[in-house]
Amino acid sequence: MRFLLLSLGVILGIGLQSTWLSNLGIVNQLKPDLILIMVISYGLLKGPESGTAFGLVSGFVMDLFSGNVIGIGALIKMIAGFSAGLLEKNIFKDNLLIPALVTFVWTIVLESFNAMIRLVFKANFNFFAVFVSVIVPLAIYNALLAPIIYQLLIKMEQFLIERS
Repeated sequence: MRFLLLSLGVILGIGLQSTWLSNLGIVNQLKPDLILIMVISYGLLKGPESGTAFGLVSGFVMDLFSGNVIGIGALIKMIAGFSAGLLEKNIFKDNLLIPALVTFVWTIVLESFNAMIRLVFKANFNFFAVFVSVIVPLAIYNALLAPIIYQLLIKMEQFLIERS
């Protein structure tokens, strides 16, 4: 049942991210990375093993639908799930500030890593300009949505516990 609910969440997240949220036009036409937020939130809730697996699978699915280089998104999401999962035992899970802060920091780190990978593959852009105009606003946007998605995942876990 957990696999089904997470799969539906990933499909819904990819659908929202590529349609409705991309048409909102908030801050330089940025769209939040709902899958990254889900992966970080799931890692915070379930630990590094679950966060890594969920990040790898959801990142790979996102790569398939996005048309980007297959594997970069999966690698980035896997790292996010693993690193967020390392914090699982050290955080108070009802504090909604934690997923917002972790999402903010990891969006900056991982999107910078993503930009560096693209530079290695001969992309032509100014990293500092991209950092200021895209990565930081995206990190703020993701951080604002993180508590909502985190709370939804907590509710899903509570539902699964009650059902079993």
